[in-house]
Amino acid sequence: MTVNAPILNLRVLRLHCENAAFLAAQWPLAQDSPAHRMVDLYDLEDRLSAHLEALALAGPVGLDLALEGLVTADAGANRGELHVAAALALRLRAGAELAQLLPDPALTMAAAEPLGLAAAMLPPALIAPRLHRWLDTADPVAVAAGLVACRQLRADPGAALAPLITHPDPQVAAHAANLAGELGRVDLLPHLQRRIASEVGIAAARAAALLGDRGAAPAALAERLTPACPADQARQAAELLPLILPRSEARALIAALSRDPRMRRWSIVACAALGDVELLNGLITLMSDPVQARIAGAAFCQITGARMGAENLELTQFPEEPEDGPADPVERFIDSHLYWPDPDRIRDWLAPRATRMASGERLLLGLAAWTHPAPPDLPNDAAHRSQLDLRAWALEIACRSPEAPLPNHRAPVRLAPRGFARP
Repeated sequence: MTVNAPILNLRVLRLHCENAAFLAAQWPLAQDSPAHRMVDLYDLEDRLSAHLEALALAGPVGLDLALEGLVTADAGANRGELHVAAALALRLRAGAELAQLLPDPALTMAAAEPLGLAAAMLPPALIAPRLHRWLDTADPVAVAAGLVACRQLRADPGAALAPLITHPDPQVAAHAANLAGELGRVDLLPHLQRRIASEVGIAAARAAALLGDRGAAPAALAERLTPACPADQARQAAELLPLILPRSEARALIAALSRDPRMRRWSIVACAALGDVELLNGLITLMSDPVQARIAGAAFCQITGARMGAENLELTQFPEEPEDGPADPVERFIDSHLYWPDPDRIRDWLAPRATRMASGERLLLGLAAWTHPAPPDLPNDAAHRSQLDLRAWALEIACRSPEAPLPNHRAPVRLAPRGFARP
């Protein structure tokens, strides 16, 4: 039987490129979003895969259009286009090395994350041999992309991981440290502890803390949680420290952070992680500050389990977006997807429930933190929780069991017999 070649409509293919790039740029943001649940991630991933499949069916023409979309002057600003071009090149140029997949100007360290995420979406049989080559190459971008893919998939590189923790490129070493901590590789704890004083100290300290270090690692995280700390690392430190410090030290850290306006956001994140009901009134007070209101509302909900929208706890009229909000694009994305809390409604909600919340008991989503199961009861528990809630839950579970991998709240979502699930 003769099968005619498909007629390619360049206008439609360009629309596929644009839509795929938009979704690919949203995907990593949605993985830590306060508004996205597993069903939303499933929808986003499914739509992205459909656009990529349409472009792959167009063969070299689809790849050429994707490569045209690259704006190589700033890899960080066009991560969606990089993801699309990388995903197609990996599928259509199966035997090519990384340098042959994308134009040289695009192959900067900023491209490592979209490259790794694109690789992680491909079938294991297609990507596994390539990841082995990437991790064994002298090209730091390829090594970093391989580590990002392994981190997304919770894939253990085995003996190849230890030497990468001391890689001469600090970004590669940081990726390796993060992967070691999230895999539960306690055998690599000494390697990480030796890197705490280095330029990758925050990544090494976080990983060591996840693996059970309750001495040098917490001290290093607290010391480096300063206004100079990048926002992603500051959030990681602020949400982890209250779980690994004694309660009195965590309270002191929160108080110190709150005194510096530049660090107040991280003091609120730390409040949420500590789960101390004695801090709830302070959070309600912060809800009157337009800059901190939404993150304070999110912290209140993380502690108490309140549902801002479902229980009608938000303002009737939203204020204008504050001009001095967070500068970091990820933090701006988080704020833009949070509710504006109404302090009076929040107080009324809390009043009849406050006596049931034991002082001194650390709460997570309205329950004693230690009672949360691992894994959660799907779909009745985790499936309706936001990705930001699941991130907090994952850290809680990991800090209980340092030898176990950090539960992967970023794993691809699959449709299972009982609802949505992750592998």
